[in-house]
Amino acid sequence: MLHIGLDGSRIAKDKYTGTENYSHTIYEYLFRVAPHHRYTIYAPKMPSKPLDTGRAKVDYRIIPFPRLWTQVRLSLEFATKPQPDIFFVPSHTIPLVHPKGVVNTVHDLGFERFPEYYSTVERLYQRLGLRQATHASNRLITVSQATKDDILRFTKYPADRIHVIHHGVDREQFFPALSTDVPPKKIGALRPYFYSIGRLEAKKNTIRLIQAFRSLKERFHSPHKLVLAGKPGQHGYAAIQTALEQLPPAIRQDVILPGYVSDHDHGIWLRFAEALVFPSGFEGFGLPALEAMASGVPAIVSNNSSLPEIVGDAGLLVNETKADAITDAMRRIAEDPRLRSSLVRLGIERAKQFSWEAAARKTIGVLALVAKETHAAN
Repeated sequence: MLHIGLDGSRIAKDKYTGTENYSHTIYEYLFRVAPHHRYTIYAPKMPSKPLDTGRAKVDYRIIPFPRLWTQVRLSLEFATKPQPDIFFVPSHTIPLVHPKGVVNTVHDLGFERFPEYYSTVERLYQRLGLRQATHASNRLITVSQATKDDILRFTKYPADRIHVIHHGVDREQFFPALSTDVPPKKIGALRPYFYSIGRLEAKKNTIRLIQAFRSLKERFHSPHKLVLAGKPGQHGYAAIQTALEQLPPAIRQDVILPGYVSDHDHGIWLRFAEALVFPSGFEGFGLPALEAMASGVPAIVSNNSSLPEIVGDAGLLVNETKADAITDAMRRIAEDPRLRSSLVRLGIERAKQFSWEAAARKTIGVLALVAKETHAAN
């Protein structure tokens, strides 16, 4: 039996986005597939969303601290208290003082590939985190082969110590709608609509998506609306607001901004959409694309970074730098029922290849391997 330490700083965040959802979900599945181990979650406060620990023995070490929690407070904890056999960091920096065995998940290196999407402060913070990850981690987990390739490109970390473990999909939240299912009134009243989710920022290519939607309305007189779910991002939101204000009023009223949506609402918005439109500038994994396929919804995604790896031939891959390419993909799905049906079928089959249980088993395997290696070294 191993004593596994878990960084709980992400699951303590008030609102979850990609990395927080990953942290929460992989923990629950670790407890499910390996309840025989002992776990300690180190966090500045309790998780903001209930965490199902199942039959596993899980202790919380809640250690509040106002700033620099990881580097100061967590380092102090490891310097003065007994350490776990292995410490798993699912998405964050590694404390300066840490156990001998550390595994860190690196989600993407977008800050190196596309620095224009990040502020100077963000890039410095991300680079510090990457430097710590590559210097302190015994092994790394990445969520896609594309991210592994980037790690090898931008660092000297050994390739044989990087493990690619794809995300799974929550099948309780993301599943195809039955022909008899009726959406909630606020959603049903907006159909038909294309759906996109993610922070409204430059990295997500939101402006070009708005331009593509305008072209769809003006050139093809589409009855569709565009739902842009997500909260404002830190980089490029002002330009997005300007792009929205420049739309003709009749088109602007067909762009719906529900703001941040919960996992539950995200599943409903997605399930009743004409298609997911996700022409992101860069993704370490691109979980919305997988969620769309599992929901029986066609996925229009960028032909870059990890997205071709995840979607394969089960979606429409577009050149995200060209608004006309995004427009054409939306038009094809809206006007060709046979194409849409084919993509739905292919997507459902493709999504079956991704499992959180499989991801958790592989993750436990990496943690156990590091624990064995560090024990042998001592």
